[in-house]
Amino acid sequence: MASIGVIYLYRFAEGEVPARTFLDSYCARSADIEHDLHVVLKGFPDKKSHDSARALFDRARANLIELDDTGYDIGSYIAAAKRVSNGQLLFLNTFSEILADGWLSHLRNALNRTGVGLVGATGSWQSLGSAYSAAILRFTHWMRHPIEYARSFELDGGSAMHAAAHRRSLGDIFLKIRGLADVYEFGSYPNPHLRTNAFMIERDRFLSMRHLPFRRKADVYKFESGRHSLTKQISAINLKVLVVDRRGTVYNMEDWRSSSTFWSDNQENLMISDNMTRKYAFGSPELRHLLQNYAWHPPRCWPIWPRAGTRV
Repeated sequence: MASIGVIYLYRFAEGEVPARTFLDSYCARSADIEHDLHVVLKGFPDKKSHDSARALFDRARANLIELDDTGYDIGSYIAAAKRVSNGQLLFLNTFSEILADGWLSHLRNALNRTGVGLVGATGSWQSLGSAYSAAILRFTHWMRHPIEYARSFELDGGSAMHAAAHRRSLGDIFLKIRGLADVYEFGSYPNPHLRTNAFMIERDRFLSMRHLPFRRKADVYKFESGRHSLTKQISAINLKVLVVDRRGTVYNMEDWRSSSTFWSDNQENLMISDNMTRKYAFGSPELRHLLQNYAWHPPRCWPIWPRAGTRV
């Protein structure tokens, strides 16, 4: 048993294409360090599907762990961590793709630095409460500038977009009480947190983290970026949380935006991609601008009128 374990989550419901993409990248990119590969087969329904998965990962000599399709990604990570004995674990979701050689050694070297408790390929300053704050700011702006609001409907091709934005904002404020809970649970911007894909941590420390049962997607968001997130729990014991780029350069929280790894610039320093980084990479300029705002700017800096066709 190696000291390092890589846990890759292969969810049957997502199909075989993402798993093949991961496996091809895993075989093509050198980890530069000894490790065990554990593949979680999540929600595989029958012997035929299991056999197909075993055949797919045979060339990687992976250890297979079978789990049912509950608990979302984090619940499966925890269940898998309990079944292995590697001292340090890297967790990868179904859509992960390794982009650079030395990926595992870069993360291990960062985690082994004095005073470091958690490392990963991407981080964000986003708060899920920001959307509610932005809606309040938009509504306040309209109340202060009613003439500007009325004239906006006269813009060619803009009335439908503005009306929809207005309805969404009113809904956020008056109909979605959940928005207030979001502000409480996730706080205001900035809310630095390591994203819960491509992150590495000591196994025992990870299993000691407090969490709710992962029954709803909201429970996953709370573990990732809520008041008692993984990042906040690590910071509370005076350990650093670092982002690591494709060259092994490490970034403290205040420097995450400049790392060019997640929803900034061209993500040119990204080491391990996933479906969310690809959303940005292949998105329109308008979508990329919106995602940059979500991750790296306070709501007061967001445009008053959301751009058409850019909802996430």
